[in-house]
Amino acid sequence: MVDPALLNGTAATRWTNLGWWDAPVGAGSPAQRASYPDAARTLAQRVGEVAGLRAGDVVVDVACGYGDSLALWVTAFGAARVVGVEPDPAVGAAVRARIAAWGLADRITVIPATAETFALATHAPDATAVVCVDAAYHFHTRAAWLRGVARAAAPGTRLGFSDLAVTGAATRTLTAAEGVRPRGLRWGAARAGIPAENLWTLDGIPAAMGAAGYEAITVMECGGPVLDGFCAYARRARGPWLRHPALGGWRALATAWLLGRVRPMLTMGCVGARVR
Repeated sequence: MVDPALLNGTAATRWTNLGWWDAPVGAGSPAQRASYPDAARTLAQRVGEVAGLRAGDVVVDVACGYGDSLALWVTAFGAARVVGVEPDPAVGAAVRARIAAWGLADRITVIPATAETFALATHAPDATAVVCVDAAYHFHTRAAWLRGVARAAAPGTRLGFSDLAVTGAATRTLTAAEGVRPRGLRWGAARAGIPAENLWTLDGIPAAMGAAGYEAITVMECGGPVLDGFCAYARRARGPWLRHPALGGWRALATAWLLGRVRPMLTMGCVGARVR
């Protein structure tokens, strides 16, 4: 696990997502100059936008990490109440301490659960939106999570999440018995903790979401600002990361290396939908 202090530096934030870096990525570009906390906040902001978050919402944030997104839903979007879902007890305790320090304990709660075990009908029966920033591709499986939310949430509940997807160039070989590309993609996904069942395509997302019980589905491709941007950031940060293996620096570099290796086969999308 990568320590958020390695990514966020001296900032008070504890983001751990890939970030949304202003394109194009190149020497002297805005993406090269952006700070990690700003890029990470921007990715969360995009997820909130595709979910259509607005004042008064009751938001469920699945795999909320160290909680920066929980505060964002309140301060930037005006959510009335936020329920964070976090399976790691130590992380959950750290988030609760941060929530208390922010003075938001009356509006934000954290439930110890995984995406698959969280009981939405018990902990947030009045939820108006469900969000997930940069984590759904790790769920076992994403399809099961989507079906579970659609069954438990009220019709009209909005959904927003960022997710990895396979590019069109790779789809024709994904099921082939031979070929370096599908093997390389599956190898990289396995090393990154991504189940093979979660390797869907951008073009296939609307049909998959529709079958799971959603409507008004939108998909915004963002592989450039997210994946290319993070890899460019990793190149800039490789020196400090190499010097801090105990904080997960080598793991962060390995993640960037894997993304770079399979990048022609992977992209990122921000997905918005509504429970039917």
